Amino acid sequence: MPSYQHINRIHLLLQHKRPQDAEQEARRLLSEEPENAQVLNLLAWALMDQQRLPEAEEAAHQAIAAAPEFDNAYYSLSAVLQRQYRLSEAAEAIDQALALDPQDANYYHVLGLIRFQQGQLQAALRAAEAGLASDPTHVDCLGLRARCLARLGRRDEATADLDEALRQAPGDAGTYADLGWVALERGRAKEAAGHFREALRLRPTMEYAREGLVASLKARFWLYNWFYRFMVWTQTLSSGMRAGLFLGMFFLSRFVPALVPLYLVLVYMSWFAEPIFNSLLRLNRYGRHALSPAATRDSNQFLALLLSGGTLLLTGYFTNLEPLFMLGITGLGLLFPLVGTQRQLLPERRRWSTWFGLALALTGVAAALLTGLGHPWGPMLFMGFIYGTLGYVWLFALSGY
Repeated sequence: MPSYQHINRIHLLLQHKRPQDAEQEARRLLSEEPENAQVLNLLAWALMDQQRLPEAEEAAHQAIAAAPEFDNAYYSLSAVLQRQYRLSEAAEAIDQALALDPQDANYYHVLGLIRFQQGQLQAALRAAEAGLASDPTHVDCLGLRARCLARLGRRDEATADLDEALRQAPGDAGTYADLGWVALERGRAKEAAGHFREALRLRPTMEYAREGLVASLKARFWLYNWFYRFMVWTQTLSSGMRAGLFLGMFFLSRFVPALVPLYLVLVYMSWFAEPIFNSLLRLNRYGRHALSPAATRDSNQFLALLLSGGTLLLTGYFTNLEPLFMLGITGLGLLFPLVGTQRQLLPERRRWSTWFGLALALTGVAAALLTGLGHPWGPMLFMGFIYGTLGYVWLFALSGY
């Protein structure tokens, strides 16, 4: 049976960011005792830290099978499901952990984070408060409650919670990141950036703070700041009310033409704000380094399609070459499925979006080629591309991406 020293060694390896060594040690111990729930649980965390999420999920399930009453194994399962954006399943797993140990504030914090990500602010607030009832000094629950209160408009209470969190743990990077997000959602981009930089100074690999720094740098553009605050406000509405808001604006703009520009700005910003402002951020020496490799890659793809589509469109327009004009519109229209695919977090939805985009691309290119050959199906096929693109936009908008 693995000794306390052996298990503690795996803990230390994980704390020192050596997940490969932790995995190797865990597998060595499991070769002696394959059904040790504690070691299987630690193996799940070692695999998670290496982004090997399906294997981590399997290890967490094995830990649960070995010890069904081991609450921390459900906590680990919830963590790996959350990293795969399977939030409903993650909530079920952490509920199981809480059923086994209803006094653990860490579990309430995880449940609250999941509810916050799902836009269920009241449920997230209740989870944070339940965690604080178990441990009034729990810094993460204080930070989560502050974020919920800030979004619900109770800013003084949010400030008090964050002040208390700093008093409890003056060097906690997570609290500074929470301060940054609260400031950002109030439109204070410069103040937010300062908090995020402090969080990253304390913990340079903190993704939560890095994402916040990127958002705060983009929020220095007034248009992005306005749009970001509007989208934060919509998160206080139910999903049905959010859909009703945008549908209502669409139908209202049909009868009030003056609202059409506002509606179009909202539509284009909701799709293209991130790639446009990420691309602009690359002109900033701080922003260039703050963007993740994935965000930089997405920006490259967006710019390549935007510039090529725009060039073909203008060339076709000024030379009166209809096929080139069609190719230009096709390129610009494909920006919707490109950005839609980049936003997909679930692999299945990402694949579906990719195939939809490829079908649209083939339709648009075929329409341009047939038009160039003088075939009568060219214009009809091109209308199919237009309606297909509109269908993609509506389908993904109504499904919340």
